Amino acid sequence: MAGVCIVWVGLVVVQLGFGAYGVIVSKFAKENKADPLIFSLIRDAGCFPVLLIAAFVLEKTITIPSLGELPLFVTLGLTGMFGNQLLYLLGIYYTNANIASIFQPAIPVWTTLLAIIARIESFPNFRTLRGWAKCLGILLAAMGAIVMTMQKKTCKAADHDEGVSSQADSPQFIGYIFLLGNTLSMATYVLLQKKFIFDKEESSWKTKPVGVTAWSYMFGTIFMALASLYYFNKPEKFTYFPKEEIYPILYAIFIASGLCYLLISWCNMQLSASLVTATWPLQVLFCAILSYFVLGEVLTTLEFFGGLLIVIGLMAVMWSNFSDEREKKEEKLMNDPISYEKLPQDDSSAPEAHQITKSPK
Repeated sequence: MAGVCIVWVGLVVVQLGFGAYGVIVSKFAKENKADPLIFSLIRDAGCFPVLLIAAFVLEKTITIPSLGELPLFVTLGLTGMFGNQLLYLLGIYYTNANIASIFQPAIPVWTTLLAIIARIESFPNFRTLRGWAKCLGILLAAMGAIVMTMQKKTCKAADHDEGVSSQADSPQFIGYIFLLGNTLSMATYVLLQKKFIFDKEESSWKTKPVGVTAWSYMFGTIFMALASLYYFNKPEKFTYFPKEEIYPILYAIFIASGLCYLLISWCNMQLSASLVTATWPLQVLFCAILSYFVLGEVLTTLEFFGGLLIVIGLMAVMWSNFSDEREKKEEKLMNDPISYEKLPQDDSSAPEAHQITKSPK
């Protein structure tokens, strides 16, 4: 198992990548009226081969899902790639990047609740300080993110007259529905991945996070392609591709999809699903900071306060996680006081070769 600090750094990188993605989409793709469905299709179709090559290089093999494993990967592609990404983009198009950020702190809350209901994770032990620290830390970080984004939304609403804002109420409500579906899809994706792959002893994918992410993207691409048939009578939708859209699509393929989703799978292999999603409020903080530098949006005092709540909340969650890890190590030493180190075996193993294998049924 990788060091806990390295895993947390990976989770922070994920939220930095996602925070920048919202700013880039708002600045380039949205201003040029890029179609969200076609944008998502190109993103997923471009990311699948990138991740497949990464699996070949990093995992030294390309494992093909068996027939019995197809329903799981279809569901992962439907929730994590198709539902999550498309609904997020539609939410941004009907609202804006800051309103979309309001909903992102709901992901760790949904994940924790669903994990407890589905008995993927145990109910927090409120008789201990770390049990309170984990739950209150998640809620505190979510509250800080909401404070930041609500302040931004209030400032922007003050710049519009009441007539314009009333006309925008209906499209914004549709955007809220899309963003709610986005958060539920992401929470479901992380939980399904954890329960049926990384927590399942007999799973042949347990140590292959890159392969899991790659095949999930393949099925996500299929769903995007089927959804794009909506434009069957509008071929201009597939040919209209302004040069300004090249930057966000490249970022989406290599960073927001390739790197971030790969890190999510890898971190999900190391930590519980609720801890993996606990860093999601950081996305709001990074989005606000990047908006200041890229879009020239000024940070208010309330936004600084919200950012402080996010940091304090995440520190509480991290402390809870470190305490759990320390207690597990102490229990392991008490149950097994004498440990033996295995001597390296001289089996004159040959250099590991790249291979393509098929997952057992």
